[in-house]
Amino acid sequence: MSYTVKDPEAAKNELLGKAVKDAKEKAAVLTAAAGVTLKDIQSIDYSWGEIEFEVNPMNRLMRACEPVAACADSSYDIDIEPDDIDVSDTVTVVWEIT
Repeated sequence: MSYTVKDPEAAKNELLGKAVKDAKEKAAVLTAAAGVTLKDIQSIDYSWGEIEFEVNPMNRLMRACEPVAACADSSYDIDIEPDDIDVSDTVTVVWEIT
């Protein structure tokens, strides 16, 4: 049993957009503190790694029953509520400063 997001590509694009926005906000703080001006973006480097949006909550339950004989006489009332799916990716943005 597993669950995922409805549209992984849209979720990935939203993640990347938020990463660049966050990078710009942090760059603005850093340049203000350094007394320089943030100018145009010189480059954006993206890791192009695969983001995993699938969660398998049953894996935790199965690990609790290793060895299998440990749970042979047990029964479980499975009431699963999906957790948040935590993902991350890396985007490097290089700005010109003056």
